[in-house]
Amino acid sequence: MKVLLTNDDGYQSPGVAAARDALIACGLQVLTVAPDGPRSGTSRSASFRKAITMTKAGGDDVNPIYVTNGTPTDCVRVAVLSGLASEVDAVVSGINEGANLGDDATYSSTLGSAIEGALLGFPALAASQQSRDGRFRLVDLTDYDFGRGARIMAELTRLMIRDRSKLPPRSVLNFNAPALPAGEIKIASLDRRVWDPSRIHSIETENGPGWLLFGTHPERDPIFEHRPGSDSWVLSQGHAALTPLNFEWTLPGARRGFARWTRSAVAELNDALASELSGKELGS
Repeated sequence: MKVLLTNDDGYQSPGVAAARDALIACGLQVLTVAPDGPRSGTSRSASFRKAITMTKAGGDDVNPIYVTNGTPTDCVRVAVLSGLASEVDAVVSGINEGANLGDDATYSSTLGSAIEGALLGFPALAASQQSRDGRFRLVDLTDYDFGRGARIMAELTRLMIRDRSKLPPRSVLNFNAPALPAGEIKIASLDRRVWDPSRIHSIETENGPGWLLFGTHPERDPIFEHRPGSDSWVLSQGHAALTPLNFEWTLPGARRGFARWTRSAVAELNDALASELSGKELGS
C-alpha cells in the first residue's frame, strides 16, 4: 500500500516528518511531494501560469521525498498527473502545525490539498496538531507533540486504504489531534468562529491604516462557539476530532455512507487506543 504525502508547512517541517515516519511504521510506502517553504492559508490555490518543478530532495528509492515550487494543491496535482504518483492508494496532507477547525478549515491548504486528492479519485485525509498550550489561536505560538496524533493518523490512512471500495467517491477525513495525547477519537461537526470587529487590530503602514485580520495575540483572535459535539469542543475535552467530509455533492447518500464508515473506523481505533493504554501497541 502506497501513500502520497504532502503538507503546507514545507518539506522540511517537523509535521511532515512525523507523518512520514508514522505512515512508514504502519507498513505503508510513502511518496512525499511537498512545497519548498510554508504555504499556509492558501486553501485550494493552484498555479495556472507557471511550471511546477519537482526535485528529489531526500528519502530513498522506496520512500522518496520531492520538493516543488508550488502550492500544496499543486504538489498533489503534479505528482498524480505527471504519473509519479500513479500507483498510490491514498493522499495524506499534514501534519499541520496548528489545528484546522471549523471555519478555519476552509482557509487551510492542509485540507485543500487533501480535497484535491479526493477530487482526483483517492481516499484522502488532512491531519493537524493543536499546539501544546491547548489554545485555539489562528496562528499558534508554541510547539507541538505529534506522537500519538501521528500514529492515529497513520492507522486512519491504513483503514481508508483497506476499505477503499466501501468509501463513496471524493471522501475526505479532517483529523485534529489535541494538545496532549488523545483520550479517544470523536466524530465531530465543524465549529464556527465568532468574528468580532472590535478584535481586528489596526496598525499604521507606509500606505496609511492597515488591519491585521489574522492576528497572533491570544486575546485578539476570534473565539469559537465551542458547540457541544463540534471539533473545537472535542479538542477542549482532550479528545481527537474527526470530521468526515464528502465532496460528491450531488450523489444521494454519499455523506451518510461515509458517516457510517467513519463510525465503524472510529470504534475500531478507539478499541486499539484502549488496548494501548493497557500496555499494547496501537494497531497490533
